[in-house]
Order: sequence, then structure tokens, then C-alpha cells
Amino acid sequence: MKKVLLINPWIYDFTAYDLWSKPLGLLYIASMLKKFGYSVGFIDCLDKYATGVKPKVKQYGTGKFNRNVIEKPKILKHIPRNYARYGIAESNFIELLQKHSDSDAVLVTSIMTYWYPGVKRVVELVREHLADVPIILGGIYSTIIPEHAEKIIQPDYIITGPGEIKIIRLLSEIFDISLDESKLPQSLDDYPFPDFSLINHLDYLVILTSRGCPYNCSFCAQKMVSMPFCQRSVDNVLAEFEYHYEKFGLKDFAFYDDALFINKKTHIEPILKGLLERNIDVRLHSPNGLFARQIDETLANLMFESNFRTVRLSFETSNLARQKDICSKVNNFDLARAVRNLMDAGYEPQDISAYVIMGLPGQPISEVEQSMEFVHSLGINIRLTSFSPIHRTAEFQRAVNMGYISPHIDPLLTNKSIYPLVDNPDKFEIFRQLRNRAGELNKKIRSN
Repeated sequence: MKKVLLINPWIYDFTAYDLWSKPLGLLYIASMLKKFGYSVGFIDCLDKYATGVKPKVKQYGTGKFNRNVIEKPKILKHIPRNYARYGIAESNFIELLQKHSDSDAVLVTSIMTYWYPGVKRVVELVREHLADVPIILGGIYSTIIPEHAEKIIQPDYIITGPGEIKIIRLLSEIFDISLDESKLPQSLDDYPFPDFSLINHLDYLVILTSRGCPYNCSFCAQKMVSMPFCQRSVDNVLAEFEYHYEKFGLKDFAFYDDALFINKKTHIEPILKGLLERNIDVRLHSPNGLFARQIDETLANLMFESNFRTVRLSFETSNLARQKDICSKVNNFDLARAVRNLMDAGYEPQDISAYVIMGLPGQPISEVEQSMEFVHSLGINIRLTSFSPIHRTAEFQRAVNMGYISPHIDPLLTNKSIYPLVDNPDKFEIFRQLRNRAGELNKKIRSN
């Protein structure tokens, strides 16, 4: 039996936080590998429990990663902030590698493009300690800019896009194993549930009820990294909820969907009803923005009844021209109506927040201020987020065309934490003031 070692790499960044962060793609692949007869090893470089000291975990399972300040890459020397490796110590990683010295192949995932230094370091150490073992790189970074990954990371193979089926086919070629194509999944319901048993210590679970997104937001890379939009059946989703709830005994589940509320009458509404009917006592969360336009009275009531606790609405901007320009999924009326329906259902103002984006190419500061004031006027929290130019998106090209960035910009400089400094150092202070203002407005909501 061939053994495949799966690795979730470190995060190298100025800041990072475990906001229901699990390598769901790797866990799906682990289950697929086992289904096709492979042995699986797993190293999670973001394991908060690796030190043996219990980390501080918040009410719903989120918390801080272990953090070790390291030297900044030369290109980031001018940034007046500490740069860190988030996750386990290198010595711990090497010990784990040595325990998996019998691996026949190594698969490394990748997330943010500007986190590639963590991926690079993992591959370097694998080369050093597991010589001659083929290294396969997959994930978001390798999909968006595979040419950069090939040059900088230098894996033996690169997988782009969804990896479950591609990895089975690739390994069959590498090991010269006959593959019965008829046994590969034909629909999302055919995929085995992700293997959460590989995680050292679980504080929460995550679930993906669909793949892709039908929208084309100008700042988003979803169309590049996922398959065309499709949804699992309600019965299949509820079966996974029930299976993992009974197996792990955890209440907190975070949806990873980008378009959870699409086809709501045949998807999310019966899912929430099913959880209630089956007496599955969970707390539900959605770190991704929910489509406010879809939240009518019926859905709002179901969300409240099913204990949907983290409600973050996708909004971005109150500027009508910008909404049209970025192909927004929501307008001001949609947001106001959704908030009203949610509050009528029983939510308190502090339970609801809406994402506002700052730093879009050509976006005036006044637009961000007006957007924050509009969200505040609805009596809910502002979640101010910084724009990050993702390679090959429409907003990335707009930033290039406007002269803000080079088309060949190092991904490190697209980090949302420091991107404002790329074209105008004064923006950093302006953005700090905007964050302070958002904090002040949110404090008023919490004190009411």
C-alpha cells in the first residue's frame, strides 16, 4: 500500500488568526485517498495544541495560532511591523517528517498567494529529510499563479483547481497503478466526507454544502479555484452533520460555502429545517459573507431557530455605481431589509455585521466612510476589510492599469495588511483612522 503524506503548511504573515480555519481540501483528499486504497499521513503546521499547552480558545472554538517572530523577507523590510511564522516549531515539524519517512509521495496545500514563504519552507525541509520522495503542490496559490509556484516552490508536480480527482489520477500515473475511472465521483454527493479524525484536537467543525459561486465579483478569485457552481443534496449534507456531530460531539459548525443561500428554498432552508427535525444541537457560523438579498422573513426565522450564531453579511460598499461596477450581490435596500428581517426574527444588533471593503483601486476614502455610516445607521456592526489584489482578477488588472502595481508584483506585496503602502505610504495612516472609526461605531452598537 502506497503512503501519501499530506501537509498543511505554516502561515508567514504579519498577523493570522484561527477563524474556523481548517485545511478542508486536504481532509477531503485524505478521505478520497483512503477510498482508493492509499495509506495517509498528515502534518498540520497550524496545530495549536502541538506544544502540549492548552491554547486559549474563544466561545465558538476560534483562537490564536502559536506565533514566532522571524526575519522579514527583504522586500518587506520597510514595513514597520513584526513578521511571524504561525504554527508549530520547525524542530517539531522535522520530528514529524522523520516519523513519516516511509511516505511514497508528499502533497502540500497552499492558501493565500502571499503566504507562499511558508509553503516554500515546508518543501525545502521535505527535500532535506525525505529525499527523492515526489512532492505535489496544490491549493489556491498554486492554482492562481502556478508559474510563480513552479519557479519559487519547485515542486515535482502542480495540481490546479479542485484536487480530489486529479490527485487520484496523478498518483495512478506516478505509481503505475491501474485506475477504474468509473469509481471516481460523478457528483458532489459521491465524495466521501472529509476526514476530521486527522486533526490533533478539534474545537469546531467546518462543512461545505456547495462548490463554486454563480457570481463574478471583480475582486474574487472563486471562479479560478473552484468548479462551476453546484450544490450537494440536502440529505447528503444532513447526513454529514449527523455523522460528525455524533462522532466528535462538537456543537460549532462553520459553513465554508461562498454562496450558501443560493436556491434557498431547495437548499439552505431544508438543511436548517432538517437540523431542527433531527434535534442536532449545533451552533452555526459563516465567516464568508452571506447574501443579504436572500434573507427574507422565512429564512431569517429559520436561521434564528436553528441557532445560526455568526451572521456576517456581504455588502462591500453603499456606493451604487461601485456596486454595479464590482458586480455586487446586494444593494442598500437589500441590506436594510435583511437586517430588519433578522432583528424581527430575534437577533440583537450586536449579533449581525456587514463587510465593508476599503482600498479598491480608485476608491475614494469618502466612499468607505459613507459605507460605514450606512451600515451603522442600520444598527449593526461594521466588519471593515482591506482589499488585496488577487492575481488574474478584474480588480488586480484595474490596479495595474491605474499604475498602482506592476503586473509582475511579488505576491508578498499584495498582502492586505500592507498593500496600502505599495503605492502611497500615507494610506497606511488613513486606513488606520478608518479602522479606529469603525471600532468607535461598533462600540456604540454594543453599548446600546
